[in-house]
Amino acid sequence: MLADSPNSLAETGATGLTPSQKLAVVAKRYNMPGLLKMQPTEQIIYDQIDIATFSTTGASTVSFFANSNTKSFPQTNLQQNKLNAGNVIVVQYVQLQLITQATGVITDIQTLEEDQSATVAAIYKPLLASQLTLVLGSSEVVKDFPLTNGYAGFNTSAKFGSKTRAGAGAAVTVQYGSSNIDLRSEPVILPQLEFKANLQIPALAALPTAGTKFLRLCLGGFGTIPSMNKPM
Repeated sequence: MLADSPNSLAETGATGLTPSQKLAVVAKRYNMPGLLKMQPTEQIIYDQIDIATFSTTGASTVSFFANSNTKSFPQTNLQQNKLNAGNVIVVQYVQLQLITQATGVITDIQTLEEDQSATVAAIYKPLLASQLTLVLGSSEVVKDFPLTNGYAGFNTSAKFGSKTRAGAGAAVTVQYGSSNIDLRSEPVILPQLEFKANLQIPALAALPTAGTKFLRLCLGGFGTIPSMNKPM
């Protein structure tokens, strides 16, 4: 079992590696050649937390993935705060999603700036001023990373879309952008290594009713899954 994160420059070599090259370097460094025989895939892991538990009086910190063992789909797609044998993720981006539920049923999934009334936007847009710290083992591999890059205007890789929203008067077309936040350091999460994503959140103007609004944090990128067969 790994006690620490395999993400220092000394361990991963020079910058500028592709995700698959970085994985190969890490696998060699930690004597895990079996990882290179796994099935390559696109990996996205996620966890969500009830926004009703956040604060209106000051900054607070919440930990995603730390309690995955107490949740189930669709709250998370993990069973614990570490990946199973054969699973690896080279984390290339972070994404925040706003999940709306009614009596336990998901009714909407949005970016934090998509198709929202002025009142809703005023409450939840400050979440993009949060700071992310990604902890792998006992190492902080991303520290106090501001997520304002989730705003399309600050996001160099944003792709814009639009949606028509009905209102009291004429319908309004709202433009919104990608909420993907690139992590150019591309930290590697190896199997059986505990991890969590701490999010420091500014105070919100108001809190929703418990069980109605959730903040989902996704980590995505190149990865591997176990393969029982050799590739053709």
